[in-house]
Amino acid sequence: MSKINRNNMPGFLRYWINVTEKAMIPLIIFQFIRTLLFPSILDILLLGGLIALYFSFQAKSI
Repeated sequence: MSKINRNNMPGFLRYWINVTEKAMIPLIIFQFIRTLLFPSILDILLLGGLIALYFSFQAKSI
């Protein structure tokens, strides 16, 4: 399979990927503070998923 290329995606999809990529750090910080204050398994899984998504954006795999 070939690697996903952002330039071949439709414009609206590229726009939402860029918006999501720029919103990741504030979401991770908010979720980290929430996890510290009210720890639950859902918060920990959500934080792990956000961090994994952030690193996939940094690796340009999405």
